[in-house]
Amino acid sequence: MRNILKQYFGFDKFRPKQEEIINSVMAGKNTLGILPTGSGKSLCFQVPGLKYPGLTLVISPLISLMRDQVEALNSQGIPAAYLNSTLKKKEIDSLMVDLEAGHYQFLYVAPERFNSEEFNALIRRLDVPLIAFDEAHCISKWGHDFRPSYQSIIPILKKLLPDAVTIGLTATATLEVQENIQELLGIETENVFTTSVARENLHLSVNRTYQREQFILSYIQKRSDVSGIIYAATRAEVEKISLFLKDNGVDNVIYHGGLGKGERNGNQQQFVSGEKDIAVATNAFGMGIDKPDIRFIIHHNLPGDIESYYQEIGRAGRDGAVSECILLSSPRDVNLHQFFIDRSSSSDQYKDHMRAKLDRMIQYSRTSKCLSSFITKYFDPDEYVEECLTCSNCKNPERVYDMTSEAAVIVELVEVCELPLTREQIIQVLRGEQSENITSHSLEELESFGRMENYLTGEISHVLEELIFRGWLHIEEELLYTVPRSEAVLSGEAVLKTVPFRKHFNEKVDVSTASSPNELFFRKLTETRKALAEKYEVHEEDIFTDATLREFAKKMPGSKQDMVTIQGVGSYKLKHYCPHFLETIRSHKEGVFVTE
Repeated sequence: MRNILKQYFGFDKFRPKQEEIINSVMAGKNTLGILPTGSGKSLCFQVPGLKYPGLTLVISPLISLMRDQVEALNSQGIPAAYLNSTLKKKEIDSLMVDLEAGHYQFLYVAPERFNSEEFNALIRRLDVPLIAFDEAHCISKWGHDFRPSYQSIIPILKKLLPDAVTIGLTATATLEVQENIQELLGIETENVFTTSVARENLHLSVNRTYQREQFILSYIQKRSDVSGIIYAATRAEVEKISLFLKDNGVDNVIYHGGLGKGERNGNQQQFVSGEKDIAVATNAFGMGIDKPDIRFIIHHNLPGDIESYYQEIGRAGRDGAVSECILLSSPRDVNLHQFFIDRSSSSDQYKDHMRAKLDRMIQYSRTSKCLSSFITKYFDPDEYVEECLTCSNCKNPERVYDMTSEAAVIVELVEVCELPLTREQIIQVLRGEQSENITSHSLEELESFGRMENYLTGEISHVLEELIFRGWLHIEEELLYTVPRSEAVLSGEAVLKTVPFRKHFNEKVDVSTASSPNELFFRKLTETRKALAEKYEVHEEDIFTDATLREFAKKMPGSKQDMVTIQGVGSYKLKHYCPHFLETIRSHKEGVFVTE
């Protein structure tokens, strides 16, 4: 394999996980590779494709992606072709003759090609030992770029080529998407190979400026002869930004679906060749572009999900040099995404799924945690992370609150407790809560029990999440563990700063002494809302409005069925937020809580 790597591609050694993936494929096992953008995923099917006799069939989502990869293979002396709608019938007929004659080692096709019985009949006659699904997240209905045609051809291929080995490759697969791909392609877990999505050379930042165009202009003017992409949500915004830059002396090309094919291709070529340094584009631009020296990616608008954002920023810094990825956004961006989700013809289940993805993207834009760790944890919640020290949150000058003492209390609890604890249990122990979750394990007997009783749930959660996202604690399968560097927290060697998060309360009021029980209960509901807003890093009003909470206080619903009748409770909120409020209502009815 290394000889093929050197002979055809000029590399002396494989990148992380490439060799393991190739060996799995060569052993005849259906395989899934989840590797970061720019990490050489294509080699994982191209190297075994050169080793296998016969034709490797590559399912690819974009015409431009097919063309670029075929041109790259041909330039290396590897016979490859693509079959898509850009070819004329005479060209297709000639290509099919050459395929049957065995003139090619790689054929790139779009999934729609399998609607042709003539093409399917040809495939049956060919020797095809390997099928590669490029951008395999398109297979899963839970992926950010789901394409039904990608999924629908799987049974067709299994029927046409029952003995072929299948490989799927993607950079953007959450655990949910990964499991869905495995199920659809028949891939065992031991044949799934992943690396961390973290890329140290990408410096991430979020800028909440209201003067987005001016920020972009100033940023570019300070960086002459540097290549970058500005992504905007709509064609109209692409045109507006491009014109604004040109009016201020910044030359650029644009790319969106409203342009003619020739203009799109010409603009893309000007950018890739370096003739023009700046491209302003919708998210249709970039997949498969092999330009290693893109130094910045600026998002003028908030993307709809983290997968899309990660894929788009992944086009920067493929040469390994430091590159900046800056997210700009406004509340209008969120409203636009919500509008398109609501107007979608998709099922309610899928709409809820897209709302959840949007919520996570919103959390990213508002979090005070390490941005790199946030993205890593999104794709793999069990991966151990450490703060990157380069993102805008890690370098935030407002990190002035010394949380060292609170951190030591939490780390000590995790260290001394023989039973691995969940986030919820840690918070309950420290607040001194006598819940069944605590007493059933005799956790109330720990010395740490009640040591942070004057802290709100959201405040303890803030410190705990900081410890996880900065690598002082590790979470795996929802359980917390110490790591070697945790000792620095216990010894006092580490001094940990965070953004101000505490609100001090000096008085506790028992429910029975309140002059207005309904008002006091409303206050407790607002505390629950505040804790959820801090946990999910969304605005409190995005969870429930005061009007909805007053309806909860007035009607005291006891089940989801009761709650769904209240104005402001939709299916997504019913699933994700209402269980917390039902618990607050239950506790109130039992008269067991006090309010701070």
